[in-house]
Formats: sequence, C-alpha cells, structure tokens
Amino acid sequence: ISQSMATTAVSSTAPVEVDDEGQLGAEDYSLRQYFYSPATIKLLCDLVAREDVKCVALLSVPSVFYALPAEHRQKTWLFEFDRRWETGNSRFKFFDYRAPIDELPEDLRGACDLIIADPPHINVPTVERYVEIMGALRQDSSTRLVLTSAEDNEQWVASELGCFSANFRPKASAALYQLGRFRLYTNFKDGSFDIPNKEFDDQKAEEGSDLEEDYAWNIGMVDHPL
Repeated sequence: ISQSMATTAVSSTAPVEVDDEGQLGAEDYSLRQYFYSPATIKLLCDLVAREDVKCVALLSVPSVFYALPAEHRQKTWLFEFDRRWETGNSRFKFFDYRAPIDELPEDLRGACDLIIADPPHINVPTVERYVEIMGALRQDSSTRLVLTSAEDNEQWVASELGCFSANFRPKASAALYQLGRFRLYTNFKDGSFDIPNKEFDDQKAEEGSDLEEDYAWNIGMVDHPL
C-alpha cells in the first residue's frame, strides 16, 4: 500500500510505477484501496526477498506486489478482487474474501510459507474471514503471517491468529493509518519489527485528536461499519 500516486523507489525493491500498463495505478476508494507508504512497502518486500521464503500469498496487498523485483514476483501470488491487475500478470489470482474457502486455488492451499494480508475493513467479521483464508493457505504452523489492521483488534488477533503487534507501525493513505491507529501483527519475531516507523511525525496530542474527530465525522464513524 503506497501513500502517494507518484513513482516510489524503495531500497532492494522495484519502483512502484504509476501507469495503466501492468503497474500499480491509482487507488480505487470504492474498493477500500489504500496503498502502503514507502517504509511499510520496504519492510514487507524485504520479508518476501528472504531466501528461506519460497511461496508468498499477498491478500489484498497490490502495492507490495508491484514493488517487488521480477525475480521475487516469481514466488509471489497476488490475491485480488480488482481485476485490473489480472491482465498480463501470471501471478494474479482473483480473490473475493466472501467466497467459500474451496474456491481458493487448490494448488496453493497449504502451500504458502509467508502470507501478508490487509483486509479492506476493520470489523471483526471481515478480519475473521481473512484469518480463515490465511489458515487455508498456510503451509503449517511455521508459516510466517503478517496482518495489518486496527489497534482495536489487537486482543482478537492475538487470541484467534496468534499474532502480536510489532513496534513498527504501518502507514498508508487511509486516515486511520495516518493517525497511527493501525498495527502490524505477526506470529514471528524479527529485528525489523522493532524499529519505529520514522515516517510518523511527532504530532501534538491535540492535533491528532482534531484530525481523528474530523475523520470520524466525514465517514460517519458511529454508524459506519468499517
């Protein structure tokens, strides 16, 4: 998930180019697409690049896929609802999280040793569905799992997925991400997770509060089922 619409180069990854021919393109807000920031992309791409990672599932994470160099894309599968990334992409798998589990590609069920997921909603039923899908795709208990979701889901994610929040806070273009209200949940330890995301400015408490209040009014936080 990338914060800007401009070309973004991150160390050890390919540029996230913006055009209409086989690249990432712009976010589609109607599909709740919010692309990760450069630092978040770099951290996740570095996980994919590891030699001991052989089969990667990216669930609703197109900005990471398009930041990967070609050699790392060859071990990565992009599970996506948005079919604009299907054309010319042999690593694309159409993905509707509401569909039955048995509609997942049979050859990838029980085959993935790294799964990275960014559900489009933060409500528990949606996150729970992604957890079920991750369970179907994971190779075994040693599979590395990475999930980004709201901090309010921390206890649920820990109890249901066995993933815990990292010190590194993911950032993306969505307002709650900008506020630092999202967390990176993982089931494994890594030094990169311990380093704070320097993209977050030290905001005064009242500034963050004002921004959060404005965001809540804009989306109708009370009645809106994120």
